[in-house]
Amino acid sequence: MLKTLPAELKKVKRDKVRFEITKDNYEAFCNAMGLFRKEFIDSLKISEADHKAGRVTKRKSLMEIAEKA
Repeated sequence: MLKTLPAELKKVKRDKVRFEITKDNYEAFCNAMGLFRKEFIDSLKISEADHKAGRVTKRKSLMEIAEKA
């Protein structure tokens, strides 16, 4: 079941979009983006361990990561 989340478009530039959601909709937004999925949480834990161990790579954008996946 899809849920519509109200958001207000605040600013649009050529390469950026800024929108706002309410605090009440924040949890639903995170859930819709998959931020509560076990796989995502596990990837954060692995990432944190890599960072602590000094295994980091500088990225200019998330697209670089998405293209390798």
